[in-house]
Amino acid sequence: MRTKDWLIKNRKNNNLTQEQLAHIIKVSPFTIQQIEQGKRMGSTETWNKIENYFNSNNDDVLISYDDNNLIEEIKQDINEFGVDYPCILIYTTFKQHIIFKDYTLISKDLPFDPSTELNKNEKFLKTSLQYALEVFEAQNKLL
Repeated sequence: MRTKDWLIKNRKNNNLTQEQLAHIIKVSPFTIQQIEQGKRMGSTETWNKIENYFNSNNDDVLISYDDNNLIEEIKQDINEFGVDYPCILIYTTFKQHIIFKDYTLISKDLPFDPSTELNKNEKFLKTSLQYALEVFEAQNKLL
């Protein structure tokens, strides 16, 4: 899935109005307008139609969503535990894109158990709180 800015850029690069794109991919013009204004996220089905139309195959793009709450939580944990404190970054992939979704602290009292703590198709990476903060801040900039 892409961002509203990606949609606007690709639509304009293809010299399409919102109405024209909506007609082509068979959604309402209101849907395109609301996504571009950031008032609606758009359904997976709508984004699939948009991506299929623009034939997007950029494998190096990091898919993003708003991580402000996670960023604030990580900053609080850094203040409490320090930048080098170990944590687990939880991520998934979608069409060869990485989506960082969450993080959890690693402690001796409560070890991380992937078999019980990950949802289907989720993966994890052991790292530090500092790196986790950098990842989520970078991902957030792609909005």
